[in-house]
Amino acid sequence: MAGAYETEAIVLRSFRTGEADRVVHLLTPGFGRVNVIAKGARKTTGKMGARLEPLTRIDAIVQPGKSDLSTITGADVLWSGDELRRDPIRALAATGGIEAIVRLFPEPEPDERLFRGLQRYLEALTEPLGDDVRGAADTITLGFVLKLLALAGWRPEVAACVACGAPVAVYDAAAGCAFCAACGSGSPLDPIAANAAAQLLAAPLGGVSTPAPTARAAIARVCRETAEHHGGVRLALLGTGVTA
Repeated sequence: MAGAYETEAIVLRSFRTGEADRVVHLLTPGFGRVNVIAKGARKTTGKMGARLEPLTRIDAIVQPGKSDLSTITGADVLWSGDELRRDPIRALAATGGIEAIVRLFPEPEPDERLFRGLQRYLEALTEPLGDDVRGAADTITLGFVLKLLALAGWRPEVAACVACGAPVAVYDAAAGCAFCAACGSGSPLDPIAANAAAQLLAAPLGGVSTPAPTARAAIARVCRETAEHHGGVRLALLGTGVTA
């Protein structure tokens, strides 16, 4: 059995198991997704349980096991995530981003860009979001999911018609790009929503003004159709407040 190792990690999920233990899913920069068991984490005298709440970024000590389940023997909190958990809108948005990672990146391969992207996403959700908290959280989440699609190799090209450069009218998920009405077919996508999606792809998370609800719904549809066609996965987009 390999020796224990220390790693930064973000807690994705946490489940009860046995009488006092927890199974915890971690995302790490150097080891990818790691599933661990925290023995005794649910005991009232245990100190580790509170450090393994979803959204928390920790410095973990992991002992590899003989199976896919390792053991976490130590954890120090680097970032608690309490700001997110106190706000239902932000917490649901954060959960939506994590669900997108789990579905779009099912394999455990390490990718530091993925880890740092999630770190930045969670931090962006804790920043001041103005009067329209839901709209701002929607926008950050959609920007994050678009960037995840790009990282997976399925970047939607929506800035202009890819054939002639004219304003877009439709999005073709199979082609992964947008067209004007004369050059192609697909789901309706108006130029305002397409421009907002292009900005979200290009700008840092939290750096784009909140689009109108109709534009956010159209961007969500682009994300869903792209993920379903190219990855065979259905994105719930929890927390975005859109149903398209």
